[in-house]
Amino acid sequence: MTHEEKIARWIPRGAHGTEIGAGVAPLPGLEPAPIYVDCFKAFGADPNRADFYGHACALPFHDSSLDYVVASHVLEHVANPVAALAEWYRVLRPGGLIYLVVPDRRMTWDEPRELTPVAHFLDDFARGTTACDATHIDEFAGGIDWSRFDPSTPPDEIPARRAELARGMHEAVARGEDINIHFHTFEPSNLRALLETLAAPNRARPGPRFAWAIVDTAEYFPAAHPNGVLAVLRVHKGWRARADAEAFLIRSGGDPRAALRPDAEPFAVWAARTAGLGGVR
Repeated sequence: MTHEEKIARWIPRGAHGTEIGAGVAPLPGLEPAPIYVDCFKAFGADPNRADFYGHACALPFHDSSLDYVVASHVLEHVANPVAALAEWYRVLRPGGLIYLVVPDRRMTWDEPRELTPVAHFLDDFARGTTACDATHIDEFAGGIDWSRFDPSTPPDEIPARRAELARGMHEAVARGEDINIHFHTFEPSNLRALLETLAAPNRARPGPRFAWAIVDTAEYFPAAHPNGVLAVLRVHKGWRARADAEAFLIRSGGDPRAALRPDAEPFAVWAARTAGLGGVR
């Protein structure tokens, strides 16, 4: 299956939404184009495509204002995935969709690393973990398959390169800076377990609960680059959220830009005043 086929099935033409972290390769098949948000200026040498500054845990949209949220190969870069999912849930109208793709660790340089358990995701949320966090640095730098991560490195230089990578990230965190790594690892099993746990009515479990249903999944996705796991979620909200969403549509006249909060900052403006590549603020 392709993104075009899945998007045609789940996100109808005319729906209004956002794609987070599209970088230089926005997903095909979304008509009209979504509002693109990003927190980095470029991917390598190429400028990222973005309309407004935003990141997975802080989107520049009103509550219950969007038809869909798309995030492909983004959640693994988020230090607090449950907080990100809570933010996506916040901005979606009742009946809205989350179209989520994460890398399957078995198909990437993450393959030697341990699979992240659901309890760890919940603990990150309880602790308020941010990207300025050293917890995963040594495990990431020491655990990834370096032959896939940087195939140009001679084998005898890999230990030194691992140590150099870890040292640089520890120094960044010590300065109070965010880091950008694969904080967590995913396979179909723990992604589904996380999404089902967050929807389960368990009063004994601390943390958020979301009224959503998993309506589609796919492994080895998409066919052209079969290293991902797809999950499509349909969000269900209560009567108050439904009423608020309907009132918002009436007030906005269906204008997709009305979903943006007054403090939403155009990406070009943010990039011009921000040093370096940017990041979570």
